[in-house]
Amino acid sequence: MQREKIEEVIITAYNDYLKEQDIEGEGEGNSDTILYGSDSEVDSMGFVNLIMDIEAHFQDQGYMITLTYEEAMAGESSPFKTVTGLTDFILELIEEAPK
Repeated sequence: MQREKIEEVIITAYNDYLKEQDIEGEGEGNSDTILYGSDSEVDSMGFVNLIMDIEAHFQDQGYMITLTYEEAMAGESSPFKTVTGLTDFILELIEEAPK
C-alpha cells in the first residue's frame, strides 16, 4: 500500500471526526496535524474512536492490523502524535503483516 493512501485515510478520518463534533478547524488536517496530546483538537474518547475508524478501514481492505498494543502505546516517541508518525507506523505494520 502506498504511503500517500495511508495518509489520506488518516486525514479523512480526522476531518470526519472534526466535522461530526462540529470542531473549528474542520477539513484542515494535513501531514503535520497533531492527533494526540494537549495540542490536538481530538479529546481522548475522540482519539479512541479515530483509531478504531482507521483500523476498521484497513481491516476492510484486508490488512489485519492492530494499532493499539502495549509496546506502541508505551513507546517514548508515540507513533500516534502526528499524521506523519501514524502513517509511518501503519506502513510498517502493513509491510510486516502476513500476506
